Amino acid sequence: MKIEELKKDSTEYHAKVIVAAKGITEAIDKELKNAAKTAKMDGFRVGKVPASILKKKYESSIRADVVHKELNTAIDDIIKKEKLNVAIDPSIDDLVNESGKDLSFVLKFELLPEIPMPDFKKISIEKPTLTIADKDVDDQIKRLTEFSKSYEKASKGKAAKGDQVTIDAIGYVDGKAFDGGKLDAHKLVLGSGAFIPGFEDQLIGTKAGDDITVKVDFPAEYHSADLAGKPAEFKTQVKAVHKESEVKIDDEFAKKFNCETVAKLKEQISENMESSYNEPVHVMMKMKFFDKLEGLMKFDVPKTLLDREVEILAKQTANAADQEGEDEELKGKSDKEKKAYFTKLATRRVRIGLLLAEYIKVNKLSINENDLRQAVVAQARNYPGQEQQVIDFYQKNREAVESLKGPIMEEKGVQAIFDKEIIVNEKAYSKDKLEKLLEKEMKN
Repeated sequence: MKIEELKKDSTEYHAKVIVAAKGITEAIDKELKNAAKTAKMDGFRVGKVPASILKKKYESSIRADVVHKELNTAIDDIIKKEKLNVAIDPSIDDLVNESGKDLSFVLKFELLPEIPMPDFKKISIEKPTLTIADKDVDDQIKRLTEFSKSYEKASKGKAAKGDQVTIDAIGYVDGKAFDGGKLDAHKLVLGSGAFIPGFEDQLIGTKAGDDITVKVDFPAEYHSADLAGKPAEFKTQVKAVHKESEVKIDDEFAKKFNCETVAKLKEQISENMESSYNEPVHVMMKMKFFDKLEGLMKFDVPKTLLDREVEILAKQTANAADQEGEDEELKGKSDKEKKAYFTKLATRRVRIGLLLAEYIKVNKLSINENDLRQAVVAQARNYPGQEQQVIDFYQKNREAVESLKGPIMEEKGVQAIFDKEIIVNEKAYSKDKLEKLLEKEMKN
């Protein structure tokens, strides 16, 4: 085997490989002889099939196997001899594979560049921390009382906003009762916005025993096309009016939320409030880190990895445009300008990915079973009410679990850099200010 170097730089290595025709022929003949010992064919005993017949029937497939073996040998030898750090399997060009001629081909390797670690101490980012005020907790408790309202106190007076009325009703459009328009002993809190706009307002001032015709127009975007935009009348009888009972915030109230005391409930609310901001704050910090890291990464990226990332970005953008409209950043841009935009983003993403992979390798970070379990639980939380089905899916599909490893490793690498490398400056924010900051950063 003769190997001739054609190109060598930071991201590519090309070599031409020539294998003498004699060597290929000898390898094919050797395989044919081995096949002859066990070959079976109608009209011949085992091992007695003539060589000319065997050659005619099997030479093509044996040659393919021999050539494949030579290709793999050449790839392994070049990688070992040149100490190549390959990005992907090499491409094979200019293949000459003809009987009686030397086998020749060009191997084109894409290489991972040498990735120098930046001086992380030059990077500093802010870590917003939440300062929870008593008012924040009290507001949350007030919202909890909304879920605990009861309407046990019957009233003979007129219904007011916030009262609960029990009604029977039949709806009519164009003088005819329509399907789904009948209500029996339906409980409705006035002012809740649960019914068609205007319906609840017309019941304010009624009392138990009253009959009233409620006139409303169905919204133009109503889910039923037969009713959308049409005027309707509801023949309504008020069966009862109930006043809202005062919710007492005491230890019994706290027990409804699995807390023994109000103090424990407030403590739990504070913890939940703080943890609810952990993920968006972490994402914001990561994006800020990547922004600053971008200026410190100067290495080249393999063309195939870059092209693949450009393609992914273009597809994601096209899918998003179908769902949400065209990205403001791309409006009015030519195809050439769009490609330049995607290439810039893709270059950043590939560089960050390669640098994190190198950091993970150098620092010998790894994934354990607990990491995988936590990742599966995190996925399950994205589907409220279906958590167990999601967990069961991952338990039965190892490939799905494997797909989580890439994101887990990236997070491990980023967190290790946050903990050990860069400068992180904590800054306290009130709840309102933190929400405004996160909203601003999400828009960016």
